[in-house]
Amino acid sequence: MIYTEFDPLQEVIVGDSYSPGDIDHLLPKRSLIGFNKILEETKEDLENLSTQLKNLGVKVHRPKVYKFDKSIAMPRFDIPLPMSPLVPRDAYIVRGKTVIQTYTSLTDRYFDSHSYYHIFKELFDQGYNWLSQPSPMLKNLNQTEQWFFDKNIYVRELNDKVLWHTATMFQAGDAVIVNNKGPGTQAGLEWMKRNLPDTRFINDENNIFENFGHIDHGFILIDDETVIHAGIEWVPDALKTKKLIDIKKYLPELKLDRFKHDYIESGGTYDVKWVQKYLESWQGYNQEVCFDLNVLILDSKNILWGREIPELFKYLKTLGIESYVAPVRHSLFWEGGIHCSTLDIKRNGKSRTII
Repeated sequence: MIYTEFDPLQEVIVGDSYSPGDIDHLLPKRSLIGFNKILEETKEDLENLSTQLKNLGVKVHRPKVYKFDKSIAMPRFDIPLPMSPLVPRDAYIVRGKTVIQTYTSLTDRYFDSHSYYHIFKELFDQGYNWLSQPSPMLKNLNQTEQWFFDKNIYVRELNDKVLWHTATMFQAGDAVIVNNKGPGTQAGLEWMKRNLPDTRFINDENNIFENFGHIDHGFILIDDETVIHAGIEWVPDALKTKKLIDIKKYLPELKLDRFKHDYIESGGTYDVKWVQKYLESWQGYNQEVCFDLNVLILDSKNILWGREIPELFKYLKTLGIESYVAPVRHSLFWEGGIHCSTLDIKRNGKSRTII
């Protein structure tokens, strides 16, 4: 059962990507060479991540990748290019023995729950409960209206919907820390609370996450009493009384404003202008939202990272913590590091009071 991000990991989902050529018919022709290179390397990285986890004794589940012959037109919104099941952490969470599926404002992920169906059905057959938010009627949004650029999008455009991002919740024993300033509606949060009645919800008042939404970067809780962080500004108030280990000096400087400018100037993720700009200026750069701490904790003494950071790993070793690396070359392009690309479904832990 799962109550933390650090109890010994037993089973995990690793996301998957389209293969090169799978969606050529849905992309601008000028984008094909660059985008298919990103797909090729993403696929390789996810396969390597799966292999590493298996070698470390973790059972790995993979979603099914469905191919679409054409774009999808819903009554009130369009899905020009359905997203592959790449980042399960954003819309799914296993809490105790309950699987929860949510919906976000992102139309391209509207149907990706079908890719995970066989995995959640297996858990259901083992006695897990399996819940899903009601499927909403969404609306088309332009690039500047995505939640990571406009924090008011849900209030202004979608406040009447039951929507939530599970990556805004950080599991800490019998409680979850919630970034209530992040993506999702109040109705979505209320739905989560009603369906997790034994969980304490602690609002994080730390303003740094207001501009990011998700709460799975910038800090990690490595055991019941220890937080590793990239600067005190990233640590939720509820965890500031813990033992704090600052690793900021080992990490590069954030460049969020320049990234946002470059992205908004283009036509979005699949636009040829953004693909070219990303490959020229941002490839391999994973600090836009502190993805260096978007990691998968195997247990309190073992962490899987998305890139080599030799001086940091040397320092952590003095604390008795071993570091492993599964390179993620395009975390910035997909807006997701190793933690985003995985979903814990079984850890060897129990509910207890940590906060």
